[in-house]
Amino acid sequence: MMISSLQVPPGSRAVGIMTTQTDDHPPFANRGFYRRLCLSGQRAGLTVFVFTPPAIDWTRLQVSGYTFDPSGEEWILRTFPLPAVVYDRCFFTTRRQYADYRHALKRLKEHGSVRLLSHGLRGKLEVQRLLERDSRFAALLPHTEALRSMRTLALWLEHRREAVLKPQGGSQGRGVLLVQRGAGPGGASAPAPGTVNAAGAAFTVRGRDARNRRVERAFADAGALLRWLRRFVAQRPYLLQQYLLLQSREGDAYDVRALVQKDGAGRWQLTGMAVRRGQGGSLTSNVHGGGTAEPAADFLAREFGQAKAAELLRELMRLSELLPEALESNHGRLAELGIDFGVDTGGNIWILEVNSKPGRSIFTYLRDVKAQRASVDNPVRYAGYLLQQRM
Repeated sequence: MMISSLQVPPGSRAVGIMTTQTDDHPPFANRGFYRRLCLSGQRAGLTVFVFTPPAIDWTRLQVSGYTFDPSGEEWILRTFPLPAVVYDRCFFTTRRQYADYRHALKRLKEHGSVRLLSHGLRGKLEVQRLLERDSRFAALLPHTEALRSMRTLALWLEHRREAVLKPQGGSQGRGVLLVQRGAGPGGASAPAPGTVNAAGAAFTVRGRDARNRRVERAFADAGALLRWLRRFVAQRPYLLQQYLLLQSREGDAYDVRALVQKDGAGRWQLTGMAVRRGQGGSLTSNVHGGGTAEPAADFLAREFGQAKAAELLRELMRLSELLPEALESNHGRLAELGIDFGVDTGGNIWILEVNSKPGRSIFTYLRDVKAQRASVDNPVRYAGYLLQQRM
């Protein structure tokens, strides 16, 4: 794909998608999604371009960015003024990427002519604490606390049979582990279905590592477990969370993902909802780990019957309407949220996670063209709404 260079006259209004710099050419991932955003912007009469934090020239208040030209099917490199609206889609895997991002975000927030489409949620624990203070949601949240040391986990396991460990800032099920006490020395009971087959082991661990590879281990005693976990976690901030039995009758892990977004009038709407079903034996249900997606209504009806499924869907839709406004009132402007709900084997709903930089691949898996297009168009429409508010 060719890349050409062109200067844009100062003063043009534009929406900039800020993303993480990579070694690719153009220097960013997720080009299919960003291409669709650029085309959506053209249909809406807006200039949408993609840039990375190191591409900002703070002296000239300009940025080198890429916009997509559909006529030539190519990315075009241009020099833009700082965009009026920034859509933050940065994800980082290195400290350098994070440092570049934090510096750029701080400078953009300080600049009077730039508005962020959304003030991203800081992490899972922040969301947990915000929602715990709201009586409407407190009972729907699994018990969660920070993993301050391996002693925190040891004390947890003394009182509970299992614990879920998850990175505070992780996504796609990467780095999530289930630790269970087994039936060996120090263990209280046999491992649950789906765990590693380790007869006599005191503890078992299963899940995925930071590269999304499967992990299955067994340990003879707590000391061996904690030493291994200390190396696995390293210096990354982790959470301890209550284990919930969120699986289908066939034993597959699943959750319900709802995508809620603001539209061109600044109002929240439910763009779509789907069940994400994990690969056989998987701890998490994320499609990036080999899982699948299917319509929520059909799946829940098979699991719980039509009447219970209809009741669950009504409640899931009600919570999807309440959660964005509740979070926004305590956090600041948000544009879209991916809400992950769990439904346990008893038919109880749980709020698992809320992500302010959600993916939308579930609609591709479902072949839901209408929801897929709306999921791309809504951020652009909301950016247009913010630009109108400034006129």
